[in-house]
Amino acid sequence: MNSPAVVLRSKFVTPGSNAFNDYINYIDREDAKRHIHVNESSKETDNFYIFHDFMDYMDDEAKQGQLFTSDNDQLNQNDKKLLKQQFQKAQQNESPMWQDVISFDNEWLAKQGLYHPATHTVDEVSMRKVVRETMHTVLQAEGMEKSAIWTASLHYNTDNIHVHIASTEAHPTREKLNVFDKETQTWHEEYRAKRKPKTLDKMKSKVANMILDRTKERNKVDDLVRGTVHHKKENGISLSAYRKTKELFQEAMEHLPSDKRQWQYGYQSINDARPYIDEVTNIYLQQFHVEDMKQLHQQLNEEVNVMKEMYGEGSDYDQYKQTKLDDLKKRMGNAVLVEMREHDKAQNDKLFHPKQFNRFYSLSAQEAFADRHHTVYAFNASMMKLSKAMRRTFHDYQKDRNLQEFDRIMDGYE
Repeated sequence: MNSPAVVLRSKFVTPGSNAFNDYINYIDREDAKRHIHVNESSKETDNFYIFHDFMDYMDDEAKQGQLFTSDNDQLNQNDKKLLKQQFQKAQQNESPMWQDVISFDNEWLAKQGLYHPATHTVDEVSMRKVVRETMHTVLQAEGMEKSAIWTASLHYNTDNIHVHIASTEAHPTREKLNVFDKETQTWHEEYRAKRKPKTLDKMKSKVANMILDRTKERNKVDDLVRGTVHHKKENGISLSAYRKTKELFQEAMEHLPSDKRQWQYGYQSINDARPYIDEVTNIYLQQFHVEDMKQLHQQLNEEVNVMKEMYGEGSDYDQYKQTKLDDLKKRMGNAVLVEMREHDKAQNDKLFHPKQFNRFYSLSAQEAFADRHHTVYAFNASMMKLSKAMRRTFHDYQKDRNLQEFDRIMDGYE
């Protein structure tokens, strides 16, 4: 099994831990550097890189990478002193520290033009940009974009090029939780350190997508999905009359709730109708969008292969394809429901004209729908005629009644 192109390892340490103390001490340390063995494939917490160890050689000339932050590409001694003070303040205020390692497959990185095997060098400008954009995404997802501080260093004196990142809050903003200490058998409060699972997913995706820009290809996927739905709305094909869908169309309508406000594809109230709607969608796409669907699947398979290379066999790389196909199904389902609402309204309009009832069913669905506006106009005209006739009848009645009254009075004088 091929190793993934991008590997993310994340953990956090508490403010009272030795790891936090050691990191602060190593920020501006100038002692001899040590080479650290990196276990890229390990998923065990105990085998995670000891964070202060790799900071112990962060200024090693052999690996050439240097500490950088969100604002500075290089830190002088004064910068490091200020950074150390900020991390000390974070520890005093009981903030946790997050430690992340992003590791890359060198061959994949070379394929993207960021690593040069002959000289064993990395495009550090681009890599710093990747890290900065990634950390912005991470901190924003955790609501820490205005409060967190972080520092990172790039290393390539091991088999896999990797970036180490440490982040904390000098003035903690996260909620406090009651935590039980098994050693002391006591409860105490500490700031929530665990990140949301979605945050780590975003972090990994941001790194990969920054390096391998697939915006153009993914826009093509979205255009195919939206374009197919738009074509359904614009081309005038009536699924209520089309021979392969009309029975399914009618069956779906019979299973829809009476409240038309609930005729939305995502509503649970249409669960009984959804299988029929999905089948109508499938037939429509097979009959009228053969090439579009072929192109969509090719594009999705290409994206799946790219993500498989980036994230490895064990990842949910194929979820992207299913998500896009589900999106198409939902959009098409709502387009079908729009036609069902219009069809239902057209049928109700016809009920006002008994003489027109049989003619309505003799028309094709397209003709019936086109005839809708004429039907409404005819109904309004008929109501006006009826009202006028009733006024005239009443006028005649009043006239006859007055004449009878006049004759009665005249009979009294004779």
